[in-house]
Amino acid sequence: MLQSSIAWIDFSEEQRRRMIEVVSLFRQRNTLDELGLGMVRDALANRFFPGTSTIQTRARYFLFVPWLYRSYEERRFDAARIERSLRRDEVTLIGALQASEDREGIIGARAGASLQRFPSSIYWNGLAVWGIRRLSGSQETSHRALERRRLQQRLRPRTDDNEPVAGWGEEVWDPGLPEMPEGFPEEAGFALRPEEAQYLRERLILSCPESLLTTLVDRCQPGVQAQFVWEHPQLALFPKHQQDWIGHAQNLSEAIYGASLLYNLMLAELRDWEERIAQYEEALEAWREDLAAQDARLRRWDRGAFWALVDEERRTPVPTRRFIDSWLDLVLSSAIPDVRIDQHARTLVRTREMALKRGRSRFASPRHLETWSGAAGAFQLDFRWSIAQRITDDILNALSGVKDAGA
Repeated sequence: MLQSSIAWIDFSEEQRRRMIEVVSLFRQRNTLDELGLGMVRDALANRFFPGTSTIQTRARYFLFVPWLYRSYEERRFDAARIERSLRRDEVTLIGALQASEDREGIIGARAGASLQRFPSSIYWNGLAVWGIRRLSGSQETSHRALERRRLQQRLRPRTDDNEPVAGWGEEVWDPGLPEMPEGFPEEAGFALRPEEAQYLRERLILSCPESLLTTLVDRCQPGVQAQFVWEHPQLALFPKHQQDWIGHAQNLSEAIYGASLLYNLMLAELRDWEERIAQYEEALEAWREDLAAQDARLRRWDRGAFWALVDEERRTPVPTRRFIDSWLDLVLSSAIPDVRIDQHARTLVRTREMALKRGRSRFASPRHLETWSGAAGAFQLDFRWSIAQRITDDILNALSGVKDAGA
């Protein structure tokens, strides 16, 4: 783990103070992709943790959203009424969660009714990936499809016992979806009922059987304290091919981290921000020492297998692959260069950022340089591990209660 190991280097007291500040700064994560690494990062993250995104928070949202929609379907709402009711009920849900004991991860806790993206939008794709949502399409097209389905239901043929004929029309939600609790959404909490946790676990096993997400809910215990998935104490329980995936992710994360730090150092120099310059110089020296400590592992890295894994998800654009390979060739050479002063490393970073941003480049536009707050993408890639860990912990905590009771 590169970030945490910074504290163990023999710095002076003043240097330690600076490092505490810069590590704290790095923890203020954002979704900025300053060097265009997002496509490769997301290709691995989607394979590891399908159906997740960086703005998801808790597992029970995978049930909150279909519960709302199913209630509208049962009440035969038309498309316009679904849209009105959905916004109202999602605002109501925010209030209900704020009144609960567990308030960690409430989407819209600050924004309330002015929230730009509600949970139904944030979880919409994941609901399909996990096999909970059966109706295809965007939210808007689904609202119209639900209205058409409501009209079709009137024509649905029935048996002699007045039961609807099976197979008529497309299912909207998985038939096994647990029942909505009484009082929802006026009353709600993040704690999963055992049957809800078991349902989500089964959906992952059926819909995403090869994912790390499924391995976590099927084989592991909750409450793991790990900053990255490769630090998981139960990693030996993961299938061999998943351990190989994780090894590729770890190698990329540790090696490319220096490019993000160097980018921020170069911006600090342009801003003549002495404190930030010192912090990033020290962070880069720590990164270099950590990388050297992992030299043997990194030199065994099969980059051909790494790119094959990435490209199975999405073909990497040539400029992105060229930048990453050039950086890896540089820092994994016979002697790891001091990228703080290495002109080739600086040219790689500058050229990449300018090609991506053009007129918005902080190297070319003083106005955009002024918007730099001191850290932009200055964190190590974790491939959505922090999100996946919280979601799987929700499921595992509920399941562990069932196992304890059975014991």
